[in-house]
Amino acid sequence: MTTTETSALAALIRDTVGNQPVTDEVRARLPERSGDVRLLPASLERDPRDASIYYVAADAPAPQLLRVTRDDAQALPFASTDRESIRRFAEQVNRAFLPRPQRAMAAIAVGNRHPETSLPAALEAFRILLNKTGRNLASTVQLSATREMTTDEAIAARDGENPTTAGHTRVSIRHLYHAGLWAAIRAGWREGYNAEADHFIVTGRNAEQIARSVEGAKEAIHHAAGYTKFTTDTSRLFILEADTRHPAAWSDAAVAEKFASIFSSEERAWILGEFAKRVSVENTAYDFTRAEVLRLAVKFGESLKLNEELFDFIRREKSGEPFDFEPSIDEAETLTTPQELFFYMQWLKLRGRPAQLVPPNLGFKKRQAYPAAMETSSETGVGLRDYVHHKMWPELQPRVATSFAGRPIEELSHRVRELAAVARHFDGTLSIHSGSGKQAEVLESIGRSTGGRVNYKISGELQLQLFDVLREQPATSPWRALYERMAERCDEFAAQGVFGAESELAAKYRTMGRDSYLGDASRGRVDGNLFLVFWVGNLVGSRDSRAPDGDHRFFKEKLDELPRELVAEVQKRNTRYIVWLAEHLMV
Repeated sequence: MTTTETSALAALIRDTVGNQPVTDEVRARLPERSGDVRLLPASLERDPRDASIYYVAADAPAPQLLRVTRDDAQALPFASTDRESIRRFAEQVNRAFLPRPQRAMAAIAVGNRHPETSLPAALEAFRILLNKTGRNLASTVQLSATREMTTDEAIAARDGENPTTAGHTRVSIRHLYHAGLWAAIRAGWREGYNAEADHFIVTGRNAEQIARSVEGAKEAIHHAAGYTKFTTDTSRLFILEADTRHPAAWSDAAVAEKFASIFSSEERAWILGEFAKRVSVENTAYDFTRAEVLRLAVKFGESLKLNEELFDFIRREKSGEPFDFEPSIDEAETLTTPQELFFYMQWLKLRGRPAQLVPPNLGFKKRQAYPAAMETSSETGVGLRDYVHHKMWPELQPRVATSFAGRPIEELSHRVRELAAVARHFDGTLSIHSGSGKQAEVLESIGRSTGGRVNYKISGELQLQLFDVLREQPATSPWRALYERMAERCDEFAAQGVFGAESELAAKYRTMGRDSYLGDASRGRVDGNLFLVFWVGNLVGSRDSRAPDGDHRFFKEKLDELPRELVAEVQKRNTRYIVWLAEHLMV
């Protein structure tokens, strides 16, 4: 921005605002363009320490922050990477731009794998919804902290040759947080939003590996101290053999022996005293027999103790500031029952670590539609019979067939209603993970079953819409070619078995003629290459090693250079999708 342009903008702002309070009406009087500079009027703020100083964000063409004083003006760098400037503005000029805990509020939790593109689109969607309904559903900053994201140092060390390791988005924990502040400031979003560090995953096959994983999770939590919601994932520590649904489930005697070995005598007495009883949840009573309590304690005990440790660490990192706690059960190999959810939530509550968000495993698969029928067909997509193949969900298919006349979504609705009641019993909100790709009928059933008190998480679909736009470009377009190279590289990794058992699906869908097509988003993408639907997003953190011009940078770096018209199209689709989701959920 030239000195002349800066001076002209400063005069324009002073003339527009004068001595008036800075309100939305005043902001609306600022023009959105002055010469080659695009102003963002909604961002206009007066310095609380000096009423003669104003700030407004602008693109000229790079993102900048215009600081206007009585006598002059400065154009300061204000990209999403200018972390110190962003943080200082949010903390010192207007703290309304900082995230806040969600508590019992309903929300659409929007994952941002390309935050500079999707965050502005999400805020536009939430503005539309707020104006239409009066409800603030904004949970705009969200990614898995130890899967999609990681620390800045780990991302810098990543060579991209394993697309399943942490940080495959090339978005760090701290970058996403500051990008959220940046987007809120530029959009003038002062109504409050939640920033979620999702899925701090703990895993390991032995005590040493688990200990290392815990330390990694704590380091990630340290990087995420500014966030307001923390989702822990200790589901890898579940002892599944204690569950009667396991194909090699332990006997009652074996479970009792394990119970005695992992809990002290004081702990055993406490568990049986607190849980072996009848409990009432709204209009439903649940009887917890001694044998059932032992199985629940063995299955979840180690996970629950670790969640206590992580909760305490988060509390220390937050220095007493309030936060939302969400201990994830959704990654379990088994569907969550109301009894399991009650046991898990009651344990944490009794031990002083209550959860505000309650995430069960509903049987959702990431970025895929939920079965609408028992059998697979071209009209309804994958049927329940095929959907449950290789899953530890033995009860689901018989239950749908016998108790719900073969209607999977009706059964899902009934199950969600029970789980939502358990969540409310603990003053919590049911949190639904893997929400991308679900059809309108499913969303409406969830909305009715929860009474609209729901936290609904999406992530992958917004990224898939970016890929849709690339693939729709002319065959000669370099952006279409870039996407095709991503898809081809994804298949190459699959041929090496990088994606585990799902690697074999790459060849299957190519043989079916699905090529690189990701499917019709409005139908849950059931007609697309479902292998790529799930995995191609991981490739943004890998290098474009087949680039014909020899430019082998990471795919993410190239996607960050999309032309403005393509970014605008992606944002339009992202906004429309979030609004569509909310309208069907809040029936």
